[in-house]
Amino acid sequence: MTTPPDALTLVMPLRKKEGMTVADFRQYWLDVHVTLPARYPGLRSVFLHLVSFPGSRWPAVDGVSAAPAEADEFHGVPEATFASMEDLETFQAASHFQMLDGINFLSEMLAYPSLGDASATLVDTTDPAPDGNDGLLRHLLFLRRRPDVDVATFRAWVADELAPALAADARKVRRHLLEEIEVALDHPGTVMSKPLDRQYQACVEVVRDGEAGLAELVAGVADGVRAHCAAVHAPLVERCIASRHDGRITLAGLRGVTVADLITRLHAENQVDPAVSRIFVQDEALLTA
Repeated sequence: MTTPPDALTLVMPLRKKEGMTVADFRQYWLDVHVTLPARYPGLRSVFLHLVSFPGSRWPAVDGVSAAPAEADEFHGVPEATFASMEDLETFQAASHFQMLDGINFLSEMLAYPSLGDASATLVDTTDPAPDGNDGLLRHLLFLRRRPDVDVATFRAWVADELAPALAADARKVRRHLLEEIEVALDHPGTVMSKPLDRQYQACVEVVRDGEAGLAELVAGVADGVRAHCAAVHAPLVERCIASRHDGRITLAGLRGVTVADLITRLHAENQVDPAVSRIFVQDEALLTA
């Protein structure tokens, strides 16, 4: 039986707090903040994408913006899924301390909704709950529609032409047809909106074994990209980490990424015993079966 699509997926570019180093942003996000949202009810899955625009290996297409202005760069992209809108409301009601924490490391948090089957995975042979150590080449393609292309035409091209073409030689392709930014999660003191002409209308996650064949692939879709896109901003995903998957908290969500890495690297099996996990989370429903 086919699993129905999540009612809502939020794709959320994060920009570090002004004056904060990228290193401090990453450490705080992945080792402090990450342990909050994964504990709250309502979430189905959360994937944390640690991104770098300078590190991007995605080939540019002539005539299409290949990088955002410095003021529009972001440093992390969580993807959160909710099986129902009621689950989102449950999460919103419970996540007060997570929202307050944003001011400690964020200057901007944008929430792009993707509704129902506007988010779809075309192919995926990767670990469904990655820990960020698979060595695969990952990019997130943020697409901005040309102003002379209507929304329906743009969305149909992304769903029916671009994403399938990118999936032909990929380990994973997951695409999101984005609505306008919505303040679904309120982080006090953090910018949560952007003018429409600086927003994106689609995001495509592309995961490959490596760069071989990537230039040829992009050249093959270049005409369609030029015809439909004003911008393709594709930061490299340096790590992708699941802090919660299918309703269950992962070790990274429970203990933070650095501690989870250390436990895994040293094969500290006692630290993943359910009895130890219950010290940190008492709700049995959150723990891995």
